[in-house]
Amino acid sequence: MAASVPNGHTTATGEGGTPPSSSSSLVFLGTGCSSAVPNARCLIQPPDPPCAVCSQSLSVAPELNPNYRCNTSLLIDYCQDENAHKYILIDVGKTFREQVLRWFVHHKIPCVDSIILTHEHADAILGLDDVRIVQSFSPTNDIEPTPIYLSQFAMDSIAQKFPYLVRKKLKEGEEVRRVAQLDWRVIESDLQIPFVTSGLEFVPLPVIHGEDYICLGFLFGRKSKVAYISDVSRFPPSTEHAISKSGGGQLDLLILDCLSRTLDAVKRICPKRALLIGMTDEMDHHKDNETLEEWSRREGIDVQLARDGSRVYIDLCNTSLLIDYCQDEVTHKYILIDVGKTFREQIILTHEHADAILGLDDVRIVQPFSPTNDIEPTPIYLSQFAMNSIAQKFPYLVRKKLKEGEEVRRVAQLDWRVIESDLQKPFVTSGLEFVPLPVIHGEDYVCLGFLFGRKSKVAYISDVSRFPPSTEHAISKSGEGQLDLLILDCLYRGICFFSNLH
Repeated sequence: MAASVPNGHTTATGEGGTPPSSSSSLVFLGTGCSSAVPNARCLIQPPDPPCAVCSQSLSVAPELNPNYRCNTSLLIDYCQDENAHKYILIDVGKTFREQVLRWFVHHKIPCVDSIILTHEHADAILGLDDVRIVQSFSPTNDIEPTPIYLSQFAMDSIAQKFPYLVRKKLKEGEEVRRVAQLDWRVIESDLQIPFVTSGLEFVPLPVIHGEDYICLGFLFGRKSKVAYISDVSRFPPSTEHAISKSGGGQLDLLILDCLSRTLDAVKRICPKRALLIGMTDEMDHHKDNETLEEWSRREGIDVQLARDGSRVYIDLCNTSLLIDYCQDEVTHKYILIDVGKTFREQIILTHEHADAILGLDDVRIVQPFSPTNDIEPTPIYLSQFAMNSIAQKFPYLVRKKLKEGEEVRRVAQLDWRVIESDLQKPFVTSGLEFVPLPVIHGEDYVCLGFLFGRKSKVAYISDVSRFPPSTEHAISKSGEGQLDLLILDCLYRGICFFSNLH
């Protein structure tokens, strides 16, 4: 289970040690509602009796007060390899500057690499002007803009509220101003159209906020699946299906808006763990967590109120497999299945989503070095659909010849070999035969698993929501024979599926 680190206390994991620098984590910059907590009205016009939660701020320092809550915001510290960290910020509300001073400093966060907005209400965007404080400084402001992802509706609204942050060029004679430099990128409010930023893939989760306003949550993480939904009053069926145990597969962590019907939603979605955000001054951290602890024991789902400054360590990285195939006593061949964001002799791709291909550029680091790059290309096996997609994403890795006058670049040299998504058409690489295992990933996307090995039969299936009958027959004991090892995506029907395979 992910380890939560309360603010104002020594950093520790569930095992009692300091997590390594290679850990990804989630930092809760804010867990409060739009008015934040304490609610200023409770202090300048105190009710009778006084509000206990807000009054606590008069005697307890914010870093020691779990009832001190800034606008809801999350910082994803995504560690792609041992030392490469990327910082992804979700929402930039009215309290952003305070959050930077308090929690960026405390957790030693040096910058923000990309921003995602859930919607365009005040508590999600009114800190945009202060993004400049987490950007590089330049007297002429000629810095690399920070990518910021948002819906078209949010884009149109922000263009009216912050025209100086949106327009690209200065007017004639206008002086350079030190304002945030942002690269606005419109995304679709569509479950079927994910996007990638700072190496991490996000699936938009449209939800209803208020009566009919569409707000976005986000699903992210491969090894551990996390859903972040900060503002919701109702779930469209497709969104709830995508994040529920009985639908798209059980979440490792659900970060959810704290509403009157929140626990009903948590029961339906059934994550392994839930942390609640968006609390008003009606919620007392200690008292309500005691109540939630009883509910958690009764329902079997760990639910707590999150708190500002807490840090949850969690593994977000992709799935990949390196096969060390020993053909005789001394000859080893290395076959890599998928080259994800964390990245030998041969490569096989299961599909062309970000977590399987975004490490392709770095294949060069495991190839021989040549100043002229005239090296033997590495064979890479993939479907035609994946080939077409990669040709658009990585044209410099696919085209064979340099343009006239173009300098030699040190890029990965790859020999692209298209395979059929067909059980009846195996292929051989490095002396080992692979049988493609087509499976359904998501609603109708065809992804490949692979069956290999003669003395010991192994099936590798990294991304699956449904098995075609022919594929299940090929790897089941009652079909083509019992597997020695099944490496399988942790999907919602996993236990039942194992009993079928036997």
